[in-house]
Amino acid sequence: MNTTSRRIHDASGLPAGTVASREFVAVDDSGEFSYHRSQQDLVAAFEYVGEAACIIDRSGSAFRLVLDANRHLTLGPALGPVEFHWLRHAWLDAQNAHPEGHRLRRFYPVTRDEVVSGLFETLALEGGTAPVEGAWSLDIEGFASFPSNIQEIDRRLARGDRLERARVKDPFGHVYRPARHRKHRYLPAAAGSILYIEIPASGSLGSVPHALP
Repeated sequence: MNTTSRRIHDASGLPAGTVASREFVAVDDSGEFSYHRSQQDLVAAFEYVGEAACIIDRSGSAFRLVLDANRHLTLGPALGPVEFHWLRHAWLDAQNAHPEGHRLRRFYPVTRDEVVSGLFETLALEGGTAPVEGAWSLDIEGFASFPSNIQEIDRRLARGDRLERARVKDPFGHVYRPARHRKHRYLPAAAGSILYIEIPASGSLGSVPHALP
């Protein structure tokens, strides 16, 4: 069941603390991840209690949906810290299963805090709502520009021959090299989506990200 388009709500793409409402990330019963800017948006995105397999807030606390006295969906009480190993593997599985939907590929997370913060940041950025002007940067052979979101970067990199010369920095300071992902090797290079593979901020290739196209 692919419900990504129904579930991804307006996302600010801004660092923690700049969004007034409480934010959540949910994992549905098919393993899909989604970002929600408020509890109201979260509850509205689901139709029955078990549809959300896991819900977390920015602190890493886990929640489930429950029914209130009027049998309406609502957010239940905190259940304690989310299980780190399950969350990390579920996120990596979702990225591998839907590379065109999860295109910001950061280094392999080694702590629960890294997994949680990375989820909120990347899902918000992939949601496509423009952050503050200039929060993204795109450098192609020393020429810098400041796109408003990842979709604008895609348009500027539409020609595949420019990818290896480009570097992208997101609003949180992570640096990426764009790479074309093709669903089938016989398709032309331009037919695939662009993944953004994290590299060290210096721009060197000394470290290997957790997922490559």
